[in-house]
Amino acid sequence: MMCGVKLNERKKSEELRELLGLEPVSLMIKKSRLRWFGHVERKDDNDWVKRCITWQVEGIRHRGRPKKTWWVCVKNDMESLGLSQKDVQSRNKWRKRIKGATG
Repeated sequence: MMCGVKLNERKKSEELRELLGLEPVSLMIKKSRLRWFGHVERKDDNDWVKRCITWQVEGIRHRGRPKKTWWVCVKNDMESLGLSQKDVQSRNKWRKRIKGATG
């Protein structure tokens, strides 16, 4: 309704997003995940939130493929945008690269 399209016209979500000038939800999630990572990475090394990133859970692992962790997602996001962990310390560079990210 926002863009004047009726349900019976059966438009694809991608077409509607393009018409409204919105970015895909997956990209929005990627940007916010990297923004949070940058915030945590710039914290003091003794901060409990920063220590939780590298914390390894003890115990046995069940059969099958391991669950995808938040850290693995962040590494994939950084790789897809050409960022490294060193870039986090430069707040302006980090933010510009994240905001300028496209699909």
